[in-house]
Amino acid sequence: MIKYQETLKSIHTQLGSGGDLPVFSATLNRIQELSRSPEGDAMVLAMAIMKDASLSAKLLRIANTPEFNRGLGNVTVISRAVVLLGFNRIKNLSISLKLIESFTEAYPDSNIEKLLLRAFLNASMARELAAKAGIRDIEETFLCGLLFNLGEIITSSTMPAVYREMCSIRAEGNKSWSSIQLSTLGGQFSDIGQDLAQSWGFPPSVVKTMDEMTADESDPLVHKQHLLVSFSHTLIEKIYGELSHDQSMEQLSKALRDNFSLKDQDVESCFEDACKLSANMVEEYGIDLQGLVPVMQETGEPRLDECIRRTAYFFHSRKQLVQSENSGVKTPKKRDESPEKQLYFLSRLAELTAEKGTAHDILSLVVEGIKACTSYERVMFCLYRESPLMLSMKIAQGDSLESLEHFFTTQRKEPDLRLFFHVIKKEMTLLVSDMSEPGWKERLPQAFLKEVAPSGMVIAPLVVRGKAIGLFYADRVTVPLADPDFTCFNQFVIQAKIALSHKS
Repeated sequence: MIKYQETLKSIHTQLGSGGDLPVFSATLNRIQELSRSPEGDAMVLAMAIMKDASLSAKLLRIANTPEFNRGLGNVTVISRAVVLLGFNRIKNLSISLKLIESFTEAYPDSNIEKLLLRAFLNASMARELAAKAGIRDIEETFLCGLLFNLGEIITSSTMPAVYREMCSIRAEGNKSWSSIQLSTLGGQFSDIGQDLAQSWGFPPSVVKTMDEMTADESDPLVHKQHLLVSFSHTLIEKIYGELSHDQSMEQLSKALRDNFSLKDQDVESCFEDACKLSANMVEEYGIDLQGLVPVMQETGEPRLDECIRRTAYFFHSRKQLVQSENSGVKTPKKRDESPEKQLYFLSRLAELTAEKGTAHDILSLVVEGIKACTSYERVMFCLYRESPLMLSMKIAQGDSLESLEHFFTTQRKEPDLRLFFHVIKKEMTLLVSDMSEPGWKERLPQAFLKEVAPSGMVIAPLVVRGKAIGLFYADRVTVPLADPDFTCFNQFVIQAKIALSHKS
């Protein structure tokens, strides 16, 4: 357990200084919020996406590929893409695009493209199988497949030397991959993936599918999603020769027939469609398709050997086609280095944690760091109490704090604070980049809008070891919020949780 906690601490430290990972994207936070909201509509979601010009362009190009646009006419505007493809599919495509973009930019030298591309291949395969099997929520199955191997992706990117050593041990063939993970990291990749996905606010049903034990203990839908995603993952590993599995292709196919009545030809057609979708995603980012070309080999299983040959031929042919159509390959942009000021505050926070500083000192430094490293005009921490139920401002920095102080120190009726209590109970971060966007003024407490009057705000709960401590709040009064500020805010909140969790 101690080794696993050290692994998590190392990962969080690296993520804190690594940049804008997809879960820290203001655009994605807004998309997920809208897709959960009954008041959301295509235009509001489209407006949120259009604030990210790069994401908008990539979504439109993918929406017009034959695999997505089957006789729907040319899709030229995001709002039509949302209507035609649906909220959840747009959300999942956005997460996929951001996952590839963020990791390749934040960790350009980690060579994790292979893991990222196979994660998308796994997600596409799982979605196609779910559609054939009649699963109710096929888009959630896609998300389950995308995040199924999140722990390995994170380990590879944040601890590259450790991951390379693990791969070297695996190549010797004397130890199982599972035992290598346990001895090196103190836990499994699935443990890391679940811990991070949960802390980043992904649905519990998605988090539970990442591990066989938690899936078996969950409701039937989660169990079925795990079976499909796990099958897809195992099949892909067998095709790419990453791991040896006791189960043969025939045994895997029998499991699908027994649980979902899926025939061999169903599996083959699903994999072909998944390969096409993955090729489109790879080409959109200019990543070398070689990462999806399996090594030709004889496994002793005729069906598997034929699948490997077809997969190699498909991706190799697409690679040649791309090379003939383009004179060069796009290279992902390098990310800007993290601001020295932010690193300075994160370093001070790490030192304070090591010195076992008081909770007040840690929270004060976090509030100070957010205020110093962002353009937020007001930043505060509110203490949460259950009996009586209340929030009270304890630490704050910025100009014109009087309205905030008055709102959070005056005795309030429960409806005025219901939104904030809900954020704490659900352990979710709420981002409202622009208060003028349709729907927000109707959904937020009127007393808060009248007295505090932010132009944009972000609220994040502070929950440590299952206990609600309070919440962080930051806003701007004059103009809407910016994505880099949201990223920085999230990083400081995560570091606060890590620091307080290490207090005895």
